[in-house]
Amino acid sequence: MAELTLFADVTAAEAAGGAAPHVVENGVDGGRSTASNGPRGTGDVSGCVAVGLGVAATDVAGTCVGREAAGGIGADARGSRGVAGIGVRGATASRSGDGALASTSTGTADASDVTRVAGLLEAFLAGLRSLGGSHLESRLGLVGRAEAGLAAARSETVAELARRDGEAHAAETVRSKLRQSRGAARRDVKLAGQLADLEGTGEALAAGAITPQHARAIAEAAEHTDIDEDELLEAATRQPTDVFAATVRDHVNERSRGDGLEERRRRQRARRELSISKQSDGMYKLRGLFDPVAGARLETAIAVAARKLWAGEDPKDRATVPQRFADALEMLVTRSDTGKSRDPALVIVADYDVVAGQLEGARLADGTPLAADELVRLAVEAKILPAIFDRRGQPLWLGREHRHASVAQRIALAVRDRRCVGCGVAHSFCQPHHIWWWERGGPTDIDNLCLLCGDCHHKQVHTRRAEVVRRGDGAYMLQSAGTAGGRNGTDATGGVQRDVSQPLRR
Repeated sequence: MAELTLFADVTAAEAAGGAAPHVVENGVDGGRSTASNGPRGTGDVSGCVAVGLGVAATDVAGTCVGREAAGGIGADARGSRGVAGIGVRGATASRSGDGALASTSTGTADASDVTRVAGLLEAFLAGLRSLGGSHLESRLGLVGRAEAGLAAARSETVAELARRDGEAHAAETVRSKLRQSRGAARRDVKLAGQLADLEGTGEALAAGAITPQHARAIAEAAEHTDIDEDELLEAATRQPTDVFAATVRDHVNERSRGDGLEERRRRQRARRELSISKQSDGMYKLRGLFDPVAGARLETAIAVAARKLWAGEDPKDRATVPQRFADALEMLVTRSDTGKSRDPALVIVADYDVVAGQLEGARLADGTPLAADELVRLAVEAKILPAIFDRRGQPLWLGREHRHASVAQRIALAVRDRRCVGCGVAHSFCQPHHIWWWERGGPTDIDNLCLLCGDCHHKQVHTRRAEVVRRGDGAYMLQSAGTAGGRNGTDATGGVQRDVSQPLRR
């Protein structure tokens, strides 16, 4: 267990004495850089701080530096004393003060140690702020590393409080010390307990290999599913949180497929909740949690209503997407019917076993598996729209006769792409996009269409000129401009890229 190492306070007089240079730890990989240990030339030192942050189980030696640090992280701090450095040791922690070296452990820190750590934190923040200009990217990386480390320390502290005093008292302490709401404090205690049981995730968070959002997603998945923690951690180190969220969903769906699905859905439905709270300025905030089927219904209904609102908007004064979603929900809940049914069409995919003559593997369009009783109930309540993909007899190849995708094509895209091929947002909030642009002669054929959200469509494709390409496994993805073979669905010779072999089969 790594422990905090506090190094000696150094007086200005001692710093001016010309002691030999020390080494200041300056990176998350345990790298070192030399920092000057005194004023440059003969100038006075009225107080200074050298800050080091190391995580590779190495000692960090720090010394008071002048106003400029030749490497490492240096910060000027007026006063008679300066804090020398922060480090991480493998087994024991030591603290020296006024030239005396004393041994201390994590469990025996006194009030003065708390004060010293607070000073070190301020010094570290000052060091971060001193990194500007060409070091802003490095500064941001250190901020992320610090956020992950602090999140791990917070979780460990809350878990220890819960073990010592009980979860109720720990939640009250979180509420008091961190000024959290009661609900947020209880969630903090719950997350701390989850991470305490996920040793690998806790270690990865403490090391800065994953973010707090990654850790929370893994913890929530592990609460109700027997996950492969190593597999998720490997993905978490590579993927941003929005992409990782989809990875976790797919992982959970795969691990929970088959036996026990009915019980899993029962547990999920038992966790459903919806809260509405009035904010200080009079606005209302909604927060809800729904099982996959109910959530898919809501998502689809809001997306359909939002599209209708978009069609009636002034093109020069459009609402933002979140504003439109809010309007759509309000319209669905509070306004009376106009004669048309508001029941959304829910896309359900199932494989047909020709030999057995029955459906199997029923699932929502995003891959969430459905229990047998759910499929029966939905089949009774919904309209059945059978479709056989990969057959030219289906209305999936419209050529240049129609610009906009048909209902059948939208369903097929939901099944094939499942989500935005750029950022991974749910298919309900996406629009069919012509890979080879319509205005440049592209047809409205299923193999020339993919799902893109509004943000990826406008910012990535039309502004930044990203291109949709097809991977080796048949899935579509956005590729940055300059890395693909050509623009707008054309190869280097101007020929159209149109690989239509089994475009809907995954």
